[in-house]
Amino acid sequence: MPVFDDAAKRKIHYQTRRGLLELDIVLKRFMTKEFDNLSDDELSIFVDILELPDQEFLALVNQKEEAKDSRFLPILEKIRRA
Repeated sequence: MPVFDDAAKRKIHYQTRRGLLELDIVLKRFMTKEFDNLSDDELSIFVDILELPDQEFLALVNQKEEAKDSRFLPILEKIRRA
């Protein structure tokens, strides 16, 4: 399991800037409300989610598609709640 120091967290924060306005808005709220409370395990999963293409990521957040990886579900729920 990776350990996320401040530099790694800043990099993740930068990666939340996406090409879709809708996704940017949702992620900005999530980053403000939840990001600092994520464990290293959750951060690792969040990094995997950030690797998805924008359209697929947004479809998962909007529940138009189901996540193929069940590890994503708790993080996606936190994103939706934010």
